[in-house]
Amino acid sequence: MTARAGLSRGSEHARARLRGLRVIVDGSVTDEFTDALEQLVPEGDDVGRFVHRALAEPTGVPKLNVVVLRHGEPVLATTLRARQRRWEPATTTVAPTLGMPHRDGLLEPALSALCLPILIQDYFGDAKTDFRRQKLKPFDSYIARLRDFDYEAYWRSTRSWNMIRRAQRQTAELTVVHDDPSTLAWAIDTWEARWTGDPSDEVGAAPDLRIIWPALLRTPALMTTVLVSPEGTPLAGNVNLVDGDTLVGLISARDTDLPTSQGSIGTRAELECWDAARAVGLEKRDLGGYHEYKRRLTPPGRVAYEVEVEPRIIAPDRIARARRLAGKAKRKLQRLAGR
Repeated sequence: MTARAGLSRGSEHARARLRGLRVIVDGSVTDEFTDALEQLVPEGDDVGRFVHRALAEPTGVPKLNVVVLRHGEPVLATTLRARQRRWEPATTTVAPTLGMPHRDGLLEPALSALCLPILIQDYFGDAKTDFRRQKLKPFDSYIARLRDFDYEAYWRSTRSWNMIRRAQRQTAELTVVHDDPSTLAWAIDTWEARWTGDPSDEVGAAPDLRIIWPALLRTPALMTTVLVSPEGTPLAGNVNLVDGDTLVGLISARDTDLPTSQGSIGTRAELECWDAARAVGLEKRDLGGYHEYKRRLTPPGRVAYEVEVEPRIIAPDRIARARRLAGKAKRKLQRLAGR
């Protein structure tokens, strides 16, 4: 540990003590963790309670079950999963719109008190308000408005119209299957095989997907859309989470052995998701961010944030402000020297 890292951790420990925070971390599911979840998950949120309980169970991927107490009362109860050299909320990929159970206004102090490097890939909340002391990386998330939007005009403007029409023609013989347990299992297996070994290390969530998603599929919370061949073989599809009026993309899967002459089967599967969402009365489809192909399908609809939670002596926004002020002062001195 470097001297700076040691000072940062010491600073976080001191802040935690001043706030009356105490941290309990365990790799197993303790009674204290279970009791904290019961207090912090909103009453009536049966899906959230099931997911958080299931995520706390070991899967072979390193996990930490965390409870943070303030003056003896729980203010945070969550499970973190190891990913690359950091930790991530265990809800990542599984059900990212489910927030970490916490008391309002205390999420950032509680996570900071852990003194662990944590990366939240896409924070579904007000990141600028909730994480004032942490480093935020903004990115565009692509949102399809499922009603009252002229997509033909938009697709023509992004030169996608011909590609979409060709994909629909060349995959016309495929059948659309919704919410089927066997195609869900195929999607998880195919997605895991495609990304195993990738530097993103996202497939660490796969054991949790196999435990949690089949149960969610029996509720309105999870929707799957898969294209299958006339012989019944799954070829491409998506797994999605319903969040209010929005269908949120979780994973996509595709048979990579298909010839390219069959058209963009992934695009066809994506657009079938839009139709499925409309059919159940949803208003939006959130494709997520980072990949440029999404811009060809729909314009950005929200600014999302990646949040880096780390022990810090000084908040990143204060460092940036100090650098801007120093730069202004330097330029002013240079102008004066020139005169």
